[in-house]
Amino acid sequence: MTKTEKTPEPRIDNTAGVPRTVSRPALLEGESDRTFRRFVHRLLAFSARLEAVRSGFGAMIGLSGIQYTVLISIAHLQGGDGVGVKRVAEHLGLSGSFVTVVSGQLVKLGLVAKTPNPQDRRRVRLTVTQQGRDLLAELAPMQREVNDLLFDPLDAVNFRQLNEIFTQLVRSGDEAVGLVDYMAGASALDGGRRT
Repeated sequence: MTKTEKTPEPRIDNTAGVPRTVSRPALLEGESDRTFRRFVHRLLAFSARLEAVRSGFGAMIGLSGIQYTVLISIAHLQGGDGVGVKRVAEHLGLSGSFVTVVSGQLVKLGLVAKTPNPQDRRRVRLTVTQQGRDLLAELAPMQREVNDLLFDPLDAVNFRQLNEIFTQLVRSGDEAVGLVDYMAGASALDGGRRT
């Protein structure tokens, strides 16, 4: 942009006098992003409740929320041979190093076993121990009751649609995080000034 060109003014949501936070027509009602903002805030509210449920499940079996999540993910992914750290990390959208730390905690607690990967001795395979399976079996009736209530509004069609939509949102979310990290880095380089 040259010195003589002006920075375009942000579009204003006429109903609130606030710059719009989204520009895609599919996410607007007329010129307003009010419904979009309400949607995002509802997602945040549901996310907080989902996190509280996860923490509660962990607490019921003496674990933190993330320890519970890694444990149940290993149980579901391990098959007959165990599962690698990388696969668990991809499944949960976490870094491999973070899953390594949490799975190490679960190994120390006797809930997960770690064995060398026969195809690549530098890697390990994770499996849930009998003690871990017993804890998950103890928790399952409570999980069913809570999850049935948590997702009560969904029928089979809604559930499948929402599952596909969230799969796509996780992908676009990764891209958005990359963009905001880039923008924050660029902003830090210019002293936080926007030109």
